[in-house]
Amino acid sequence: MGSDADETKQTSAPPSEGPARASNWTDDWGRRALHWGAWAGVTGPILLIIYFAVPALAGWPYAGASPHQLISYANSHTLLFYAGGWLQATGATLSILFFLTLLNHSGTARQMAGLVTLVGCAVLLAVVLIEAAFLEAVPAAAHAKDPATVATAFALSNGVFARIFPLAPAPLLFIGIGYALRPSVLHKQYANSAKIVAALFVVAGIAAVFGTPGLIFAIVMSVVQALWILTAAVALGVSSRRTRQALGNASHRPPRATAHPQAPNGG
Repeated sequence: MGSDADETKQTSAPPSEGPARASNWTDDWGRRALHWGAWAGVTGPILLIIYFAVPALAGWPYAGASPHQLISYANSHTLLFYAGGWLQATGATLSILFFLTLLNHSGTARQMAGLVTLVGCAVLLAVVLIEAAFLEAVPAAAHAKDPATVATAFALSNGVFARIFPLAPAPLLFIGIGYALRPSVLHKQYANSAKIVAALFVVAGIAAVFGTPGLIFAIVMSVVQALWILTAAVALGVSSRRTRQALGNASHRPPRATAHPQAPNGG
């Protein structure tokens, strides 16, 4: 009978350890995902800020240049166009990963606000990739000496998409995350400020339809968007690091001694 009881204890021990190990692995994966999501939120906006700043320092032709001037500029600045497409696409992708990290750790992906955020992520990334494709089409068409394609691709990548971006993708993304973000992930000031950014994007999108000042406002809002993501990612990274340090200190803390009750004297 004693040997049967021992075998029963041995066979019943492993199942009790399995869920604990799975839980530890899941918690560790979640902390790592939070850490890398914060880094994506830091790196993405930096790439986007470089994308916005470099053309101003490189004599970008903007509006009013003739097709032949554009061809000459594209042939002499081919790397700038391809680097711009890469910076824009990669920066936007990393920023989207950050928003998905916020959504995942808020646990609101299946709620209405989370679904709006997901749609905003998809639409924004699609718009950015199409704009990057037109941007990189400029040097390709210039090399082929196709002035019509150069002029069309350059106009689409430097005016049209800047007006489309604040009309739907940006407001959807920020109004969604404004309602989906939980205070347990980031302070409520980030959720409130995201709603304000969404409203300003709507105003910028409408204003950009009517003239150049509105277009400039829309470009400024794109920089504001990058700064919001950057500051939120830094805050998330600091919070994640403090959590990891607290858990590490708790794991190295010696267990407390428990007092055993004494048996009453029989005398």
